[in-house]
Amino acid sequence: MGPVLQWLFTIAAFLAGLLIKRICKRFGVPIFPWRTLWIALLASTTEQTIQAFQIPLSAGLDANIISSILASIAISRCLVWLILEMLPKLRILPYSPKILRDLIFIIGSMLLIGLNLKKQASIDLVGLVTTSAVLTAVIGLAAQDPLKDLIGGLSLQLEQVIREGDWVEIDGQIGRVASISWRDTEINSLYGAKLTFPHTSSNSSTIRNFTSNGPHGNRLIIGLDYNMPPDLAKKLMKKISDNHPLVLPSPPSIVRISSFEESCINYEWVNWQEHYGQSRALRGDLQEQLWYALQREGFSFPFSVHDVRLTKNIQTAKSTHTKKAELLKTASKLLQANPLFSILSEQQIQKMVKISSLHSYGSGEIIATENEPGNSLFVLIDGNVSIRKPAIAQNNTEIARLKSGDIFGEMTAFAGTPRSATIQSIGKVDVLEVERQAIAELIEEEPGLIETFGKMISDRQAQLDKLKITSPSLANRDVVGRMKELFQDLLS
Repeated sequence: MGPVLQWLFTIAAFLAGLLIKRICKRFGVPIFPWRTLWIALLASTTEQTIQAFQIPLSAGLDANIISSILASIAISRCLVWLILEMLPKLRILPYSPKILRDLIFIIGSMLLIGLNLKKQASIDLVGLVTTSAVLTAVIGLAAQDPLKDLIGGLSLQLEQVIREGDWVEIDGQIGRVASISWRDTEINSLYGAKLTFPHTSSNSSTIRNFTSNGPHGNRLIIGLDYNMPPDLAKKLMKKISDNHPLVLPSPPSIVRISSFEESCINYEWVNWQEHYGQSRALRGDLQEQLWYALQREGFSFPFSVHDVRLTKNIQTAKSTHTKKAELLKTASKLLQANPLFSILSEQQIQKMVKISSLHSYGSGEIIATENEPGNSLFVLIDGNVSIRKPAIAQNNTEIARLKSGDIFGEMTAFAGTPRSATIQSIGKVDVLEVERQAIAELIEEEPGLIETFGKMISDRQAQLDKLKITSPSLANRDVVGRMKELFQDLLS
């Protein structure tokens, strides 16, 4: 083959290598080491070109020897890819650690290079090393630390102490293992830095592996007020755990009293999750949702008994009072604009709002659960909520979304049916909870409202039936009849 054809073949091989790389990625198989093979081909082509055109080279430079060395490396790399990467991928051979593959590649390359040099240049590398005492001593001294790293890396991989992808803690640094080479372990820290630990140092340190032992327990210590009953505190935390998608149902979450401190009761709150990488997100969600849950129950996280903030507390109370007044005012306007309550006078709406309750929910909290009994409806004052129907929607996906001014739970409040869907907050939301008793007091003043409400609820139910987010349909007369029974019990 002439030099021109040889160069065309080399260029075609480069393009074929790029195509093979894309194919390997597409089918999820180990990428073929085409670059190493192509470099060896490039060296061979260059050697043939030099010979064809009789290009003079500087003394001591032999293109044939360089080409042979690169060919030896390429052959060794391709054999490692085929035997130790492809065959395990096809489940023909067991998986081998990366450091073992690298070691076999290095040894194989050295053996092939030695054989080629002995054959082509009559160089006996083994004899040269063994007969030179100075060279042997230099190599021995230089190889001490690399050998320690190599042996340490082999022990880590063969004993499967850590693997690529594991979340680990080494020397107090937490991160995810990015790679394990023959010399060191690289991990990506929680905050984006890349950390490198030589195997000699990591083997002498305590290594914590958060991945290899199954689910990870996320432990929180929560300090709550002495005035809050422990059973209520544990109930709130357990409910938050049960509703969070990152918390595994098994093993079950643990909530128990840890210690009694000067200003609070410390609770140990342990939630199990699948991946350690979710730890920070889960901890943030749980603590945020607990803050809102405590606020709804009239409690808060206690201040230290040594922390005196009289002025700040007074300002906070004023600010909270003003915000509550603004939310109630907004709720009144939203009720007047809603078709369901537009028949009420301004005085009736003000009365209903006055005896209702304001609640705030954090991101991801469950406001109402499907098939759960209840006696109230909710007016969404600010924020958005997601309607989920686990019974019919695959993977509990969202089937609708509500915005400010929308009402949900009216079928439960008026007809006494269980909650027809699960309602989950999207970000922080403020809602007004209107209980059935508040509506009953309005009906007591004006009995004709029950017929009007009954007709509007029937129309509303027909709309919800189309979205499949309501309970089995009732006839119009059944809705009104059921309402009369419910409210008659309240008014009797």
